[in-house]
Amino acid sequence: MSPELVSYKANGFFVAKGLLEEKSVQRLMQSMQKTVTDQLRALSASAEEDGLFPALKALHRIDIQRYKKVVGALWRKEEAFKLAHDKNITDFLREKFGWHDIFLPGGQVALIMSDELKIPNGYFGFVTHQDFPSVQGSLDGVVVWFPLVNVDRSNFPLEVIPQSHRLGLLPTIKHGESTWEVNPDAYNQEEFVPIEVDVGDVIFMSVFTIHRSSINGAPGRFRLAMSTRFDNGDEPTFVDRVYPTAYTRSVQREQYFEGFPTPAQVKAVFGS
Repeated sequence: MSPELVSYKANGFFVAKGLLEEKSVQRLMQSMQKTVTDQLRALSASAEEDGLFPALKALHRIDIQRYKKVVGALWRKEEAFKLAHDKNITDFLREKFGWHDIFLPGGQVALIMSDELKIPNGYFGFVTHQDFPSVQGSLDGVVVWFPLVNVDRSNFPLEVIPQSHRLGLLPTIKHGESTWEVNPDAYNQEEFVPIEVDVGDVIFMSVFTIHRSSINGAPGRFRLAMSTRFDNGDEPTFVDRVYPTAYTRSVQREQYFEGFPTPAQVKAVFGS
């Protein structure tokens, strides 16, 4: 058993320092900035300075509904998929954790935290939870979380309770429309530990580890991270349950925009 796996099994998480190449992270940041800048251009607007954070702030200020659609689409970018499933990540699972058969239960998620980018009555960090109910795959399933910017204690870090994965699946309570917040009676608030990570670092975490997004961030700070999940195809109960996943696929058959596209718009794409 590798030292990394020993530490992971003991604590419920492991931080692999410098696992991703910084240039790969920067490519994703630039790709996201292009998408946001394209939307600003469509509104005949621009950010006050260069960078993804200024572009997001400008779009948030000008058109909050368009902002919500844009940030909800960022996880679907090709560069986001490629980085979340980077060979260094899957090789780590194989070489350090001993996995031989990897399943991908669902897509990746882009996680944005900033006081300047709060959505009224919307997401601002995940409450205390475990990931197993939203995956329901292998019992040794892994959450992968990595920052696209440096994350310290004053930049909305991921907070975990070490060794809480050993408690198994815990009772939940209803929180707004969510039913997956862990019941506060099942853990001690003082046990949460913030994880400080730099660009290139990757957090591997059990689907049973209790965690949450810190809502502590200094003004002007911007935390952007990605997360995804992996299932182990050799875990016995996963095999016995015939590889389940809580994620489902559906298709929107009704058209989002009535009358779109017109024949002329289609013709313009392909030429005369």
